[in-house]
Formats: sequence, structure tokens, C-alpha cells
Amino acid sequence: MAQLLRRLDDEIYIEYNTFGLDGTDLPTWGSPTDEIYHFVAAVRLESWDAEPGPADASWTPVSSTTFVAESGVVAIVSMMDGRGHDFLIGPPRFEYGVDMYLRAPEPGDGHATGKCEETWLLRFWPIRDVFDPITHAAPFSYIARGVLYYSIDLEPEQLVQPPARREVPVPVSAVTDWASLRVDPDLDTFDGWLRRLRRMAENRDVTVHELLRAAGIDIEDGVDLTPASCTPPQARAGRFKDPLIDRYYAEQAQRGSLSGKNLSEDQLREYTDGERIAKELCRADTRTFSVPVEGRGALYVPPGVSRRVWRWEDDMLGGELMDDGLTVDRQILARNPWTRQILVSGIVTVLRRDHNRRGCDDTVWYVVRDAEPHEAARTLCAEATWEEDPERRQVLDEVAREKLLDLRATYRSRER
Repeated sequence: MAQLLRRLDDEIYIEYNTFGLDGTDLPTWGSPTDEIYHFVAAVRLESWDAEPGPADASWTPVSSTTFVAESGVVAIVSMMDGRGHDFLIGPPRFEYGVDMYLRAPEPGDGHATGKCEETWLLRFWPIRDVFDPITHAAPFSYIARGVLYYSIDLEPEQLVQPPARREVPVPVSAVTDWASLRVDPDLDTFDGWLRRLRRMAENRDVTVHELLRAAGIDIEDGVDLTPASCTPPQARAGRFKDPLIDRYYAEQAQRGSLSGKNLSEDQLREYTDGERIAKELCRADTRTFSVPVEGRGALYVPPGVSRRVWRWEDDMLGGELMDDGLTVDRQILARNPWTRQILVSGIVTVLRRDHNRRGCDDTVWYVVRDAEPHEAARTLCAEATWEEDPERRQVLDEVAREKLLDLRATYRSRER
């Protein structure tokens, strides 16, 4: 029997009765109610581990279709920059089914604003693994640095060509392999925080209420311990209209993790979605760590995507790992005897941006975990499939060098 994995209630302003589903290969959609063109829609997104049965009688079926997900994270987008919250439906490069339902708004839809004119239900479920390294993992097109600098269009001979044959069999995973296709555990909830707080109070031989007062929270003995009573007044719920952002802000302020940060609502939205999805991509007791991602494509690596990364690690602990991470297909590529460091490569799965570490130029820090076997198999297959032929690379180098010389000569002639 199909099982509901996670649900998210959202709302979005729809313009010209057109919206899309970001992160998929689907075309734009529209509401079946043709007489309205600009309206606020309440949207309920659901992720299932298999095809669910029909929704209850309050919902009217509208359409069903299939699509391929890019990273496994989707979002409703409207024409003029309107965007809903990011929502994890499952693994990247899977074929999915989606059923769309419609009903008239009910109390509580649309964040209880009373402004929604329609309510939609989108139900997603995985069908099969469709990863193909030729389609989904092609490397950046070959081009010389100087030619790229001058923004010259690529010639056919400069494009990366599909290999004549695959070097290794393409891995095919099952739905049950993926952490994102299991019921959400009880992660980072108020009850969990309260249990840790009680243990801390016992260790210090004080009451929970005394411990909260020492942290600056105005609470009297005997008051029920709730998210509101355990949160400083300036951080309590009700600061933001969006309930997901509001709840996140209250929870994080209660833990003190937002101290000293003056975050905009857009930044809080990014933090809210990023941290929620990062937890959903991990199994219980999964170790996470931070790595720098450099070069092309570093600015935005979607959550749930697995890739090879490189970093310098201290080599001063007799071979002990720096943070017990970067263990999958671990390779030591270079040693710096002066700084006692090693350049290490490994395969990880990206969870979210690391907002506590600032990158520079084209370096971005991400929170990651070691890739699981089915995730690493995709990366290894792509590397073997697209391994460069040294002779072909030499030919491309010569072509690029000739074009670069021609470009320089052209620019010099214009300067005269």
C-alpha cells in the first residue's frame, strides 16, 4: 500500500492562469477554471512512495501526467517571479507520476488568509530510475580559456561529443534504496529540543524554568512548556505571514542559532527550505560535514545531487580523517610537505548551502554527506563514460589554439 512521505501547504499568486513546476521537464500548466486569470491559489504538495489511491471526495480530479525530475526538488513558479516553497519529492533523475486535484477553498487553506480562490492538490510518486550518464551527466563543453573569455560561440568540433560506447553498465536503483523515499523521522522537533533541555537542567541541578530564565526568557515556574512560552517575545510566532518561515524563525530563535544575524525574509525562506530538505535527505544518525565546491557550476548545486569534490585536509593525525567524512571512493591526489596537508577527492551528496562559511570568487561551501552506494554508482558511471581520450584532447587543444591566435590577431588589428 502506498505511504505518504511528506506534505507541504503553500500558496502562490498565479498570473494569466499560467504556472510551471520548476525542477521538472513538464510544460506550463493552467487552472481548469478558465474564467479567472489572476488569483491566489492554495497548493498542497504530497510525496508518496508509490502511486496513491484517489483523494477523498472533497477533491475533483483534474489531470495526471509523468515527468523526469532534475534533482528531486520541485517548486510551483508563476510567470512574474512568483515562487512557492521548495519541496522534496524523491531522488534525482527519476520518472515520476503526478495527479492534480481541485476544490473550492476551505477554512485554513492559503495560510488562513481567506484570499485564496482555488485550492490544488499535487500528489507525486516515483515510477523508475531513468538516470543516463550521456543525457544527465555530460561534462562542460570543451573550450579554451581565451576563447571563453571573448564569448565566442562554440564550434561543433569544440563540443563534448557523446562517447561511442558506455564504459560501464548504467546503474539502476530501486525506490527502496533512497533515503528521500522513506517516512520522515522525528528530527529537530520542539519535543526533541525539550528533552535535551531537561537533561541539561538535570546536569546543572536546576529546573527547566530556571534554565530558561538564565537564557533570558521571561517564564514563571509552573508555566506550560510550549514553543511560545520557551521563546523570547521578539522571536515568537506571528512575525511573518508565511507560516513555514514564521515557524522556522521561532524554532531557530528559541535555540539561539539566529543570534546576531539580520536576515531578510527571502534569506529566511532559503534557510527554511534548505534545512528542511537537508534533513529529509538523511537517514537517522547520518554524519554531515562541509566541503568547498569550486569552479563552474559551484554557485548552485541542487540538494540531493551527488558529485565528486576536492578539498585540502590536515595530514597531521597519523591518517585519521579530519571529520570522518569524504570516505566514498577516497583518493589522495597530492601532498604538501610544507603545510602537512593532502588534497583529497571523494563522492558526496549535497544537502544545502553552508550559511556559516563564506566562500570567495567561484568557491561555495556546502553541507554534504558521504554518498550512499547507489548514489556513488551514478558518479562513477558518469566518470567512466566520459573519460577523455588523450589523442582527441590533443586535437581539440590544437583547434582551440588556432582559434585563439586568430582572435588575438583580430583584436590587435582593431586596436591599430
